[in-house]
Amino acid sequence: GMTDGPVLELGRQLLGYLAVSGLFVTVAMTFTGALQGTGDTKGPLYISILSQVVVPVGLCFILQATRGLEPADIWLAIVLGHVTRCALSILRFQQGKWRNIRVDIDPTPA
Repeated sequence: GMTDGPVLELGRQLLGYLAVSGLFVTVAMTFTGALQGTGDTKGPLYISILSQVVVPVGLCFILQATRGLEPADIWLAIVLGHVTRCALSILRFQQGKWRNIRVDIDPTPA
């Protein structure tokens, strides 16, 4: 059941990883939201694909192929994906390319 020792231990591990991950998710969401608000939607899209699919799935694939995959490895891969998203979002914002994007807000006729 849900109160069995192994289940509680996995839950404890997950919460530890999520606590760390939450810091990076918050920063990443702030910067990607800012970029999207300025009209830079492709940058955040590519960052999300890389950090939320390629990094964690790729890391899990490599770990599984080399030594086997444990639940903690999956949590770590997710955290590393969030760290990647955070770092790339900050870098993209600091590049300043969003300053040159023109956003057309004219209403279109129905």
